[in-house]
Amino acid sequence: MQKSIETRWLLNSNEFNTLEHWFNQKDIHFKTTNDFPRQDYYLKLVKSTNLGIKIREPKLVKNEQKSKLEVKLLIKDNGAQKFNNNNQGIVNTWEKYSFETIGNEPETEKIIALFVFNGSDLNSWIKIEKDRLLIKFDTENKKLVSADSLIHEGSGIELTRFKIENKVYYSLGIETFSNSKKEVDNFNQTTDFIFNTIKITGLNGLKSLSYPEIISNHFL
Repeated sequence: MQKSIETRWLLNSNEFNTLEHWFNQKDIHFKTTNDFPRQDYYLKLVKSTNLGIKIREPKLVKNEQKSKLEVKLLIKDNGAQKFNNNNQGIVNTWEKYSFETIGNEPETEKIIALFVFNGSDLNSWIKIEKDRLLIKFDTENKKLVSADSLIHEGSGIELTRFKIENKVYYSLGIETFSNSKKEVDNFNQTTDFIFNTIKITGLNGLKSLSYPEIISNHFL
């Protein structure tokens, strides 16, 4: 189990371009313009935004396709929080559980069958195609580090292009973690750093949505 404090915003194209430029200055780039190399499958839960269930893209590990079933539970709605440069977001605390599975089609179908009820279309799996730029903020050393760096205190900062049923979205996500129960302090340090560094303004709570909320809103 992993506990995290998170916030995410849907972005317009100008906001996305500003953030992409910031990543590019750190030599972090999207590999292609219109490609979405990662595919995750989310369970669409009717009228539920406090639970997220997804199957992560399969990856080749020691010549075997591996995937993960991830379950995220909302354990606290921290509400709206104001940040520097006139930005505001909805902040939530989540618990995430990961289960190893096999990334081949028969096994995936078995997992999907566990969550889809016969004769009902209320629940279904939604494919979200993604491309992401990632970097971490190390709150112990007060500096940015690469996304694959192993740190104990800090946050992941994620700029994402993603597509649901041919509609393209952009988002900025912050996911804070801690090995010593300092998630709140780490989150505040990260957001102070981001909004003092990136000259972006006007992000607001109306556009601050978790993935379960984004999926729910897409199908309203």
